[in-house]
This record gives sequence, C-alpha cells and structure tokens, in this order.
Amino acid sequence: MIKKSGITVLGRRLACENSKFFVYFDHVTDPAGNEVKDYLVVAPKYAGPNMVTGVAILPIVNEQVGLISIYRPALRDFSLEIPHGFVDEGEEEKSSALRELLEETGVVAEPQCIRSLGFITPDSGILAARVQLFVAEGGRLTTRQDGELGLGEFQFFDFPEFERMIERSEVQDTFTLAAWCKYRLLKQPGKQQP
Repeated sequence: MIKKSGITVLGRRLACENSKFFVYFDHVTDPAGNEVKDYLVVAPKYAGPNMVTGVAILPIVNEQVGLISIYRPALRDFSLEIPHGFVDEGEEEKSSALRELLEETGVVAEPQCIRSLGFITPDSGILAARVQLFVAEGGRLTTRQDGELGLGEFQFFDFPEFERMIERSEVQDTFTLAAWCKYRLLKQPGKQQP
C-alpha cells in the first residue's frame, strides 16, 4: 500500500506489456471515499533520473523549424512533428537527442549547438514519464537513417509559416508545441539564456 497526500494506492495489477511499456490498473482511494479500482497507468520499462524516458528536439537551421511527417497508427493519419524518441538505458539525454535528430531527420548537430529547454509530462494523468526537450540551433543535413514505421518527409518551415501551421492546427503534436513555446519564451527580450 502506498499513501501520499491522502491518496492511497491499495494495489497494482499488470494488465499487459510490450517491448517498451508496462500497462497497469491501480486500485486508488482518497479520504473523501472516492475509489477507482482500475486507474490506468502506463509506465515505460526504462526511466532515467527524474523519470525521464524520452527526448524531443526542436531543429532550427537558418531561422527555420524542421518537421517530420510521420504516420501515427493511433490517429490513423500523418502528423507533423519534431523528432522525438526513447532514451536508451544508460544513454544520456543529450546523446539521445543527437541520435534521434540524426536518425529521424538526417540533421547532424554538434553537441555545443544543443541545449535543454526543460521537461514536460506528456500525459500526467496516465503516463508515468517525463520527456526532456532540447533545441538544436544549427546543423547540417545528411542522409537520414530511416527505418522507423511511418517515417515520412522531413522539411523546414520559416518561423511565420510554422506559426500559421500551428494556428490552423496543422501542427498538433504536444512535444512540438511545448518545445516551440519554451523556445519562444527564452527568446523574449530581457530573458536570461540558460
């Protein structure tokens, strides 16, 4: 039994698993008598420090944002996104970001061109994980090492067009939107650069 801030987890049952995730049903109660016997929790099999399980990287080259068109089976449609993926066990987050950037886009960036934008929780109500966001300002395009399911075209968009795409909901991916928001906040006049 786990008890935190009045919430009690009475038990956990493994519902299923695959190569990347465990899916649990938790039995949860609170002091007001509320109870959920099958609260869904999806937990990645590997989580690093601070529960970081993945990285997302915002590629910016010559005042343009790089986006991948990737087919998402859960949506049954293509999505425009920044590169992102899992951190391998024993891999540092920055190294993971560099690897994902190259694998999914073909962009090679030097480690000094990449900086952290902080962390997000993709779905704190279900997913037991955090993702570290990065920006890569600079880099060069090489040959993409695609072999990933559904990976489509990678292309660059200038900032005004990218923001119009967001306004029109052509870009909906939460990693992309959060990274852009954090990047733009850091670029405001008078803001301290990390």
